[in-house]
Amino acid sequence: MHHGVDFGGTFDVLSAGDGIVHHIGWSPKGGGHVVIIKHATDLYSVYYHGRDRTTLKIGARVVAGTKIYLSGNTGASNGNHCHFELRKSPKWGNTVDPMAYIDREIVVASKPGPLKVDGKLGRGTWKAWQQVLKRDWGYEGIIDGRPGKMTYAAIQRSAGAKVDGVMGKETRKLVQKRLKGTDFHLGSIDGVWGRGTITALQRALNQNNY
Repeated sequence: MHHGVDFGGTFDVLSAGDGIVHHIGWSPKGGGHVVIIKHATDLYSVYYHGRDRTTLKIGARVVAGTKIYLSGNTGASNGNHCHFELRKSPKWGNTVDPMAYIDREIVVASKPGPLKVDGKLGRGTWKAWQQVLKRDWGYEGIIDGRPGKMTYAAIQRSAGAKVDGVMGKETRKLVQKRLKGTDFHLGSIDGVWGRGTITALQRALNQNNY
């Protein structure tokens, strides 16, 4: 019936890993202030009984150790604590034993390919790029093929651009310059990513040479 692990006391509740805020809820007869964080397509962490509603927003990217809220006594609770779960999906009851994941290192493959080289910057290409960015350039988000500020900041680090998490023309030019320097990009360095630039990126990723 209980499905989770309770940690008693008043303390900052922190994200168990890198991920995206999937759900923020309120259940006066259940978990009180509830937050669910998505870490992978089949792994979600769940936090109940926060003292106050989290200041995080749905869709926000978090890293391990990001504060969610202060533990509390909201919902069906008899004292300040955090109820913690790991689930295979956001649905209640689809829980897994968290001990199988504690201190487990998530290994990023050394080679992301093979990618289909089609000159299209689709989700598969973004996922492969995120793998490399996580391995080599400090990307702290999850590998989901959906780029955001964390992905863009890591791309900027890889290209030697100003790191502000915004994919402007200068960053795009520096990525082209990087690809040209390894003989993958044969076109102009103009900051316009067409089929030629994306094809060069896909070939570089497939050859583990980005």
